[in-house]
Parts: sequence; C-alpha cells; structure tokens
Amino acid sequence: MENKLTTLRSEIEGNLSRSGHSLASFAKVSGLNRGSLSAILHGNPPKPVSLGQLDALTEAFGYPEGWFYPLYIDECFNEERVSRRRVEPFLIRCAAAGRQQCVDEVINRIMEYPKPLDVIYSVAEKLFTSGLIQESRALYKIIVEQEPDSYSERLAVSQYRIFKALGVIADMEEMLRAVIAFEPFRGRLPEHLQLEGLLKLSNVCFSLHRWSDMGKYSDELRSLATGIYREQLWKKTGRRAEELQLLRPLVLYYAQGHLLKATALTKQGKYEEALAFTDLYADLSWFEMLDDEGLRLVDAFKSFATGNRYTLELLKGNIDVLPEYTAYLAEHPSEVLAGLVSILEAANRFGFSADHVLERFSREMAGFDQFKDYINIDRIYRLGYQLAAYYLERGQIRLGVTYILQCLKTAVQLNSARDMIDCVALFEANRGEASGQQLIKYSELITGLAKKQGPAEEERPLSGIAVRSF
Repeated sequence: MENKLTTLRSEIEGNLSRSGHSLASFAKVSGLNRGSLSAILHGNPPKPVSLGQLDALTEAFGYPEGWFYPLYIDECFNEERVSRRRVEPFLIRCAAAGRQQCVDEVINRIMEYPKPLDVIYSVAEKLFTSGLIQESRALYKIIVEQEPDSYSERLAVSQYRIFKALGVIADMEEMLRAVIAFEPFRGRLPEHLQLEGLLKLSNVCFSLHRWSDMGKYSDELRSLATGIYREQLWKKTGRRAEELQLLRPLVLYYAQGHLLKATALTKQGKYEEALAFTDLYADLSWFEMLDDEGLRLVDAFKSFATGNRYTLELLKGNIDVLPEYTAYLAEHPSEVLAGLVSILEAANRFGFSADHVLERFSREMAGFDQFKDYINIDRIYRLGYQLAAYYLERGQIRLGVTYILQCLKTAVQLNSARDMIDCVALFEANRGEASGQQLIKYSELITGLAKKQGPAEEERPLSGIAVRSF
C-alpha cells in the first residue's frame, strides 16, 4: 500500500488473488452483491465504492477498520466535482477515528474545487451536532480563515462554534483570546445561538473577573430573552404561536440574564443594585409557556435567589444570617463551594469567626478537587486565597502559607498572571514563618510560574450553564 501506483482497486484485486476467492465466493463472504463487485473492479468507468462497501471489504479481508482509508480518498473526487455523498461521511468517519492525515489530505483536495467551504462547513456542523466538538474546531477555523464574506452567517456561526468549543479547562489567556475573537460576531447569529453565545460570554467573563464586560453581556442576554418572550406572547394572542427552536427553555436565559447581572454587580460591591436584580429572578411563576423543565427551572432559580440573598446580606455586614445561610448550604450541597467563598470573604472583611462553618463542611471541602471546569477551579482558587488570609490573620501562619501554595499552584494552572502575583506577594510577606518544605514547594512553583508569567490582566473594554450563585 506504500507504492504510489497502488489504487484501491489494485489492492482489492491483490487481496482477492491471495485469498483464492472468485467474485462469486467473495460476494458471499463479504455480503456484497456480485454484480456490484464486478462493476467496482471491471466497470468502464469503474463504479465508485461507497463507505459501507469499503467497510464490508475491509472486514471480509480481515483488516482493521480504516485499513483502506488512504486509498479511498480518490473515490471522493473526480475531475469535475467533489462527491459530497462520499466525502462528507468519509471525513466524519476519519475525524471520529482520529485519522488526521486522511482528514488533512481530503481537505487539501477539496480546496482545489469550486465552493470548497460549502462542504467543509457542512461536515463541521455534522461533527459538532453529533458531539464531536473538538474534532469540528479545525474545520471551523478553515471557514474563519477562508470565508470571503465577513458578514456571512456561516462565518458568525463558525466563530460561535469555536468559542463554544472552549475547553472546560482553559487558561486565562486562552479564554481572553476566545472572547476577543467571538465578541464582534455575537449579534450576527440566529437568535437561538445568540442566547447561547451571550450566556457563555458572561460565564467566561466571570472566570476572567471582567465584571463590567460580564454585566454588559448579561444586559444583552436579558434584553434578547425579554424580546423573544414578548414576541411569543404576541404570537400566542394572535393565534400565531410557534414552537421556539431554542437549545434550552427561554426562562433559563431570562433568569440567567438577571442572575449574571446581579453577580457582576455583587463583584463590584454594588450590593443594593444586585439585590434588585436578584428579586427579578426569585419568583418567575408569572412566566408563561412553561413546560415541566421550565417549571423545574423556576423552582431552581427561586432557590438560587435565596442563597444569593444570604450572600448579599453577609457582604453588607449582616452576620446574623450566617446560621440560616449555613443551614441553606447544608440542604444544597452543590452550592457549598460558592457559599464558602462568600462566607470567608465576609469573615475576613468583618472579623468574625468562620471556624464552625469550615468544620461543618470539611467533608465537602475535601471533595472539591473533583471539579474540573474553569468556573469552579476559579472558585477553588478564591476560596483558598480567602482561607490563607483568614488563617494568617489568626496567627496560624504555616496553615495560611499552605493555602497560599495551593493557590499559587492553581494560579499557575489557570495561567492567571494577576493571581500569581497576588500569591507571590502574600507568600513573600510571610516567608520568614514558612517551613523548609514549604520553601522547597514554593521554589518549585516559582519555576513553573516563570515559564508562564505574562503581563498582569487589567479590566479594560474588549475590542470590537452557567454561573448559578455568587
């Protein structure tokens, strides 16, 4: 198969000869029609081989799946055109199987024909919708690089898909680049993708601590969701109601727009404004056109609002709500991580003891390493930093230094220059109390930091599911 003159048909004929099969006997073994085999091998011109026939031939000869893929590429093309009927399923199969060399060769061949982006975009969409998200990214990038119409919907969707494919573990620089690349295209998408794009933009900005940008995108999300809701009510009144083609219930986007806005305001210390937005998603029983999932979401956001009100009260200095907040977290274990961040921040700000809360949730804290998404990894960092400050203030220096080192490790993982600098400054202020082992660990982390350190991130306007609790 390494001979350049080798073709799919010569290889099939060679295998038939070596196996001693006639067309008739091999047809029985492979399950293929004898007439089809004859037309494939001896037709003038030869009949093209389908992907299903190729799989049957491969199995009948005893080869592993994909054995003939490099030779099959020629079946997808002729002098006049690309055979989309063959090339699209073949590209999808190769991408799913990790046969990147075949994918690259097919794409290079496609680019020699008219309207190559039609085929590439079609394959990318099929890969994405079938769950092969990362496999689709390279094809969408070709669209982004080659699309001649800078205002085409295809370009906007490709930018959205690349942004949506941002990994669950991505460093800060990668996330910032992704936001900058996608942001100018968010308004050119179909409405159902606009909603998703704005939701993800808000969430990524949460991880980047870009609170003003997070507020801007959540405003756009609220405005779009409200507009769609009003339009649907009007259509319903006029007996023109249509089923919404959304990826998730409309009430989720509406509620998340308000929750994310409240979160952005909370992070900027605007607690009364945040409370007003919290009230707007606390009771959504008035929302019409709710199915069972919509009703479940209404109940869920009511619960989120309860927890977030406790957060706001604590951050304003109302320590009396701490017992109720602790009881709430005990009943809602998925909110413990976010809740502890808020409690420790308030404890450090107002000087109260949180020892009983930390003891109450010690088991849950031991399981935080299960989180792998960037939102919760960022929360783990912020909790660790608050714990470091908490123990340092109470004279438990080495325990505080232990948390500083954990935070520095997470900051290096996130490639967040801002957080790395904060950790280094806090460690250096307490270096004299660190143990020998802690100093060694610090030196190891600094080595990793030096490899990744970049300019500190500043909050600035960008050119051109989701966070659930504060």
